[in-house]
Amino acid sequence: MFSNVASPDDVRARLAGCIAPIVTPFDATGALSMNGLAAIIDFLAAAGVSGIVPGDLVGEYPALSLAERQGLIEGSVKFGGGRCVVIALVSHASVDTAIELARFAERAGVDVIKLALPYPYAPSDAMILEYIRRVGGSTGVPFIVESSDELPIPLSVIATLCADPRFVGVEEMGSDLGRLHRLHREFSGRLALLPAGDPALLVLGLLGAPGLITAECNFAPAFMREFLDACRRRDLDRALLLFDRRTQYRDLFREGLGRALFTPWAKAAMELLGLPVGKPRLPHEPLSPGEVSLLRKALREQFGLSVPA
Repeated sequence: MFSNVASPDDVRARLAGCIAPIVTPFDATGALSMNGLAAIIDFLAAAGVSGIVPGDLVGEYPALSLAERQGLIEGSVKFGGGRCVVIALVSHASVDTAIELARFAERAGVDVIKLALPYPYAPSDAMILEYIRRVGGSTGVPFIVESSDELPIPLSVIATLCADPRFVGVEEMGSDLGRLHRLHREFSGRLALLPAGDPALLVLGLLGAPGLITAECNFAPAFMREFLDACRRRDLDRALLLFDRRTQYRDLFREGLGRALFTPWAKAAMELLGLPVGKPRLPHEPLSPGEVSLLRKALREQFGLSVPA
């Protein structure tokens, strides 16, 4: 896999295009479905998705056992390695467990490890750096970090981490415009800056982000790639139009974004496209018939997808 043969610079260059934090497929009994995972990855690879993140928040990782998270990582390398960059989330409230998961991911052959601060803690800057250094330093695999408004990675910590050549990127979900501009100005020449949150998508996209990570890459990768391409061309009118269409879709469940409702909506969208994703696990619940009707309309009108009546 890439991490076994490529330098951090080569890996960073591959962190571009549409990266899907993939949903976790379950079978009719609620168990992890490896057949479903293979089908999802085949669909995404055929659609030109450049990277996948198994076991991310969209993938319901808080509801997964450690063995299931390991199975997702192993399966993603098996089915997607060589076709997509495989990025393993290894976040856990237990540092020892996070290190165990990181070392498992390295043995499985992932290309990148993703480090996210474990909820609901809000550690000091020194402890953020300590957590990332301990987990990220436990393997030889290149790593990225996740930053959000709730758990931001301070720019001073990012600057310190840049001394480590294995540190290759930031997934940015923050909404602070000043931070986004500074992040681009100070680090875009060193790191792959991958927007995920709404403001970051537009600001970092128009500033030249190489790729993006969003739940919509699971079911509308061509649409998200078109948005990214419009940003790269500095086609502001087209980028804003596409951004507005995605916003209209998210408005269907915006009040629940803090509860990660993008997960059941993404799963329902993929189910409408015929993919074997299964129902979300508790505490999520499936969409109601009325919500499915709204979703079907949005997939057609906002994303231009062909879905059955």
